[in-house]
Parts: sequence; structure tokens; C-alpha cells
Amino acid sequence: MTDEAITYHRVSTQDQHPELAREELRRAALARGLTIIAPLEETGSGANNDRPELQRALKLARGRTLLVWKLDRFGRSALDVLTNIQRLTDAGGRFVAVTQGLDIRPDGDAMSKLILGVLAAVAEFERELIRERTRLGLARARARGVRLGAQCTTTPEQAASVRQAREAGRSWREAAQEAGVTMTTARRLATKGVGPAPSGGTPETGVCQ
Repeated sequence: MTDEAITYHRVSTQDQHPELAREELRRAALARGLTIIAPLEETGSGANNDRPELQRALKLARGRTLLVWKLDRFGRSALDVLTNIQRLTDAGGRFVAVTQGLDIRPDGDAMSKLILGVLAAVAEFERELIRERTRLGLARARARGVRLGAQCTTTPEQAASVRQAREAGRSWREAAQEAGVTMTTARRLATKGVGPAPSGGTPETGVCQ
């Protein structure tokens, strides 16, 4: 790994003084003996994990260190954060959240493994919550007499998850599992994006084919 670093900061629409985060990132890099070669920043909501500068940061940070101010400026959920970090470390990058004391290295040291294990557990909890909300939503829809087949759709977050997993070298099965869709849907998301399944879906499971 080189001593070059990338900094990434998503400026919230509610931020009043983003320069404070910029200064903390500069100090964190200096303290670690790192030279910032790309200070990346963008403004907007964290709801979309496919933000242009975030994707650029992940690509540039291969074999380098990526510093962020804190986790919620890196991903909108534990699942997004875990996916982004795994994509980075799989490419030989190091991840540092400077205000939260997180330092995850690609060589898989004990602390990095512990942090990733906790993130993975939280991400799985999020997945289960999503599945449960889906099941409850389907049950309520059926109770109202709604026909569910034509309503089976995917989301931009699922499409981004599939693309990131594939770029990180994961199999179609792994990418589908991370996004909570079938492999058929994962392949469709990777090539055609989101939208209704071509021939409906399988309302019994709530999964688009």
C-alpha cells in the first residue's frame, strides 16, 4: 500500500460549516504520514449509494487509504457501509473514519476483522428488517385485495448493491443475496436498471424474478 490518500466527504444539505470536516480530514492524513492526492466532496442526500464522487473515491483508493469524516457520510446504512468497505479492502485499500476511530486495513488484522464482523451483523439485521417489512407490506396488500404480481419492483439501492458486488469480484449468487433479490433479477439490475419485473414476480415470496 502507498502513502497516498483519498479523502471523501458528503456535505449534508444541513451542514453549516463543512470546512471543519475538511480540516479534520487534512489533519488525520498528516498525522498518519499520508499525502492527499484527491480531496473529493459532494453535496446532497445520503439516500443514494451510487453517488458519482463516492464511486470515484472507491476506485481511486485501490491500494491507497480512504479517509472519511464519519460513517454516515460514507453510506446510508450499515449494509451500504459494509459493501463499500469490503469493495475497498478487496482492492487493497484501507478505510479510516477519522472522528470515530475506525481503521480497517486490507491485511485482515484482528481489529479490522472485529469491526467488519460487527458491521456484518448489523447489516444482516437490516436485511432481516427489510424482509420483514416486505412480508408485512405484502400481507396488508393482499388483505386489501391488491394484485401483487405486476407491482413487484426493484429499487436503485438494490441495483447499486448488485453493481458494487460484481465490481468487487463477487459471484452473481453473492451479489443477489446482498441485494435481497434472485440471481435473475440481479443480472437484470446490472444491465437494465430498476423497474417492474418483465413478467411480474412471485408474490408468494415478495421476490422479483
